[in-house]
Amino acid sequence: MHLLRTGDEPGARRALEAAFKADPYDTVTYNLLQLLDKLDKFETITEGPIVLRLESSEAPVMREYAMPLARLAFDTLSKRYEFRPKGPVLVEMFPHHDDFAVRNVGLPGMIGALGACFGRVVTLDSPKARPPGTFNWGTTLWHEMAHVITLQMSNNRVPRWLTEGISVYEEKRARPEWGREMEMTFAQALEDGKILPVKDLNSGFTDPGMISLAYYEASLLVEHLVNTHGEAALRRLLRAYGQGLENEAAITEAFGITIEQLQASFVQSLDRTFGRLRRALKQPELPAQGATSEQLKALAEENPESYAVHILLGQALHRDGDSTAAIRALERAASLVPSATGPQSPQALIAAIAEEKGDTPRLIQALEALVKVDHTDVEAARKLARLVAGIADPGRASAAWERVVALDPFDGLAQSNLGRLALQRQDATAAVRAFRVALATEPADRAAAHLELAEAYMLDGKLPEAKRQTLYALEIAPSFEKAQELLLKIVEGPVE
Repeated sequence: MHLLRTGDEPGARRALEAAFKADPYDTVTYNLLQLLDKLDKFETITEGPIVLRLESSEAPVMREYAMPLARLAFDTLSKRYEFRPKGPVLVEMFPHHDDFAVRNVGLPGMIGALGACFGRVVTLDSPKARPPGTFNWGTTLWHEMAHVITLQMSNNRVPRWLTEGISVYEEKRARPEWGREMEMTFAQALEDGKILPVKDLNSGFTDPGMISLAYYEASLLVEHLVNTHGEAALRRLLRAYGQGLENEAAITEAFGITIEQLQASFVQSLDRTFGRLRRALKQPELPAQGATSEQLKALAEENPESYAVHILLGQALHRDGDSTAAIRALERAASLVPSATGPQSPQALIAAIAEEKGDTPRLIQALEALVKVDHTDVEAARKLARLVAGIADPGRASAAWERVVALDPFDGLAQSNLGRLALQRQDATAAVRAFRVALATEPADRAAAHLELAEAYMLDGKLPEAKRQTLYALEIAPSFEKAQELLLKIVEGPVE
């Protein structure tokens, strides 16, 4: 198992086969040998310091997205932390979650986990391991690549709060929408006094009831340390742990403060950051079920900063048929808690009202606001993309389809639409990638998919590839006139 965690899969197989001879009934041994048999059939792609292994049916799609993101994370974080990790870094993506779990611990399960890192080995669920819209594989990959830095830089001595805190903090720095889903939950926990003190933060990672809060609190602590003392000090902290210093000694070495001083400044930082949100989440005594909109209007005037009151008022006004006033109330709620997500969030409710009214511009506005803060809501992204496609705004349409593809790279329709928009703006590289991936998703009309890829190759000046794809289209549909015309253009070449 240790050999697996260092990326030595051939060595691990030899050890496991010896273990199997000694005890052929051991479950973990059997599971790991089965897993290695599956991994033997994975496709391996190597670029620079990254070795990416993908299940063969997913490789044509995921190699286009996972490798560039892994390289970007590796290069960005290496530069930021002034540390180049020892490579190669092995990244394995699993379309079945239980295979991911077995790869890490030898047994299925690990229900809450999406990825894992052992310093030079990263494993994670692929987009197909869970239903689209339930997680963001890109966030997970970036998170685990940050662990590569922190584990190696600290000689694997970094405490859990710091390595997880840095990884979540780096997610937010990479994409702002990646780091906002816990804001409301954390603000409420802060209000309820359920936040752990700095010296006890590590304990939150072993408590199932606290672990999500611990991840987020750790990221806020890292952000506070960087804002207060600078990035060089954060690097000193990682190196201090690498030298064998313990928590309080490492903090003093890196920042020149005691843990008590850090606690005091962190509390002040949280008060500044979450003060307005905490006020918004405070609830006055609410009317009984079925309160009238007039009662709620009066309550909203008395409590202008109450998120819950404005949500209830918006819902009541909508029930009364006053959709304009309902949207105004919900807009006020959205201004109080901009990071709210889910079907009962202000932007989701505004979107539902606008759709009911047939107000497409307002529906688009609400969906754009929603996907800015909810980086896993693929259905909202799909709806937005379809709507924007109808208003002749190529820039917004590309952004919307790109959001869909980021969450579900296997969405062939989204890929085709991205490719067509890229062709319109004469972006041959983007068009080739989108149409190549669309073709790999097994579209219903393969002839059309081959032809679109041929057009992209032609724009890119790659005539042999364009000809090959056009011939594939004609093999499927010999009477396909557009393919015949394109083949003639290719064969005849440019007119002098």
